[in-house]
Formats: sequence, structure tokens, C-alpha cells
Amino acid sequence: MMKTSFKKMICFMSTVLVLNTPVIVYAEDSPHEFSANVAISTDYRFRGISQTTKDPAISGGFGYSYTPFGFYAGVWASNIDFGEPTSGPGSVNDTADMEIDFFGGFAGELPMGVGWDIGGLYYMYPGSDPGTYANDYDYFEVYGSLSYDFGKFDVKGGLAYSPDYFAESGDSIYLYGDVGIPLPVAGLKLAGHVGSQWIDDNATFGTPDYVDWKVGLSKEIKQFTFDISYIDTDLSDGECFGGTDFCDATAVFTVSASF
Repeated sequence: MMKTSFKKMICFMSTVLVLNTPVIVYAEDSPHEFSANVAISTDYRFRGISQTTKDPAISGGFGYSYTPFGFYAGVWASNIDFGEPTSGPGSVNDTADMEIDFFGGFAGELPMGVGWDIGGLYYMYPGSDPGTYANDYDYFEVYGSLSYDFGKFDVKGGLAYSPDYFAESGDSIYLYGDVGIPLPVAGLKLAGHVGSQWIDDNATFGTPDYVDWKVGLSKEIKQFTFDISYIDTDLSDGECFGGTDFCDATAVFTVSASF
């Protein structure tokens, strides 16, 4: 399955790169902006939990923004692997081998330099079969965040809400805070993250409510970013989808590029 998923992602990356090729040249003052990104990671972690059974992931996407209104939209995708299929509460379904996210929103800056961002995001899992596995994996979230750059460090806080979270597990709220600190050493940046996930139907999702956190170092070299992060949750193996290690602490190395 990983080979099939990687082939799909390679096709997706090729599409991104083709779309990014500057066939049409836009004026420098054009309000239309296009972007693309690709990344290779040793693990795909979403809110602290592995989406690839702790295996590598290839991801990428492209976006569009209209600067006068602060509008943006785009698509992002990654290979996934939820493990061997099981049944019952917290069941997993290995027929889903890709995640595709569609997003759109508005962003801008308030007086005093406070950044804001509001939008919506639809998570789609091609290959999951609600006819065989009782619950549909696809779901929708709305989100909002505020951010501020103090110069020596920047902070961001946000919230995401879904009326029917992953696998039809009911209402969910994710509240998080981030901090970034540029270091006076080799252009490195230290980043920290902590988030709390609340889920209405924990039995259907497969875990109790939990906290995740991350500490990482990154370095930008031209359009490339190199990042190594330590990621963990407060979930035990027994609380993680019926006894998996997908919620355990890990170090994730990522190389990404933006165009």
C-alpha cells in the first residue's frame, strides 16, 4: 500500500511542479499570487498522532491568494497509512492511503500589528469505504487565529472547530499556541507548540481527549527549509487506538521547499 500511495503522491508532486512552471509571467504589482510547496518527512504527525504508522511521508500542495481582499485558497495532500483494518470503537482502515485537504479563508493585520486568519478546511480521504467501515473519515473544520511578532520572538494562538470530526466522532475543538524564536546562531529558529484536542465521541474516535506538544529547530537555505522536531502527546499506548504506538514521542525530520 505504501508503494501505491507514494506513486500517487509522486504524480501529485509532478502536477504541483508543472503548475508552478512560470509559463505565464505576471506583473510585479499583480494582486494575484500563486505558490507551491513540497516536503519529505520521516513521519506525518497530525496533532501529535502519526498518520503513516510512523513511516515516511511525501506531501505538497499549491495555493492562490488575492492580496487586496486577503483571500487565499489551496489544496494540500499527503500519503497516509492507518494500519491494519480492525473493527469496533476506534477502528482503523488501511484502505485509505491518501489525505487531500481543501482550504480557503481570509487573512490580514489589525491595528498594532496583530495578524488574523479565519477560514475553513475540508479533509478528504480517498480510498476509505464507509460502506465497509461504518464511519466516513471525511470531515470539515472552521478555524481562526491571532498572531503577533515581538521582534525577538513571535506568538500565535488559534482554535479549530468541527461539527462532525474524523470518523463521525461528533463535535471537536482544538485549541493551540505556538511560539517562534530566531536564534543568533547560523540562522536557526526555535519553535514550540502545545495544543489540546477535545472530541465529543471519544470511543468512536479511538482516544480520550488529549494534549500534544512539539519543540523544533529549523534552518532556511534559499527556498528550502530543514526542520527537526520532537513531538509527543499525553496518551499512553493503551489509550491510543486500542494499543498502538502512533501517539508515542518521536523525532521527525522534514525537508521542504516553497516556490
